Amino acid sequence: MEVWMPWPPSTNRIWRNVGKRTLLSKEARLFRNRARGELLAQGAANRQLAGRVAVEVVLYPKNGRAFDIDNKLKALLDALTFSRVWLDDGQVDEIRVVRGPQQEEARARVTIMEMAGGEHGHGTGEADGGGDDDA
Repeated sequence: MEVWMPWPPSTNRIWRNVGKRTLLSKEARLFRNRARGELLAQGAANRQLAGRVAVEVVLYPKNGRAFDIDNKLKALLDALTFSRVWLDDGQVDEIRVVRGPQQEEARARVTIMEMAGGEHGHGTGEADGGGDDDA
């Protein structure tokens, strides 16, 4: 499934501390609601995918202003959960994030791939300590 989403706020701008409470910022709430509307229009909201998924995100900035691609993920994944595209973003076993070319309107293209049963992104075994030590 491929969907287009509005340009997400940075993780640094999602939360606000108000007294002793941490709340979703106004910017994050606006993004989440706009994303839900766009996902509804594309027929992706309320799909409630239940299995393991892999996600690819391509971020298309409006200008050459610097940004950290990893700081854009949290808002996107949370908006997909809020819009019930899947049950929970804990279902994501694999994520790939790419900086795309500049476009007239900043946005993100998100591709969600349902993984076959048994695929859980455990890697090749080398980094997770499961490699062959006798080699």
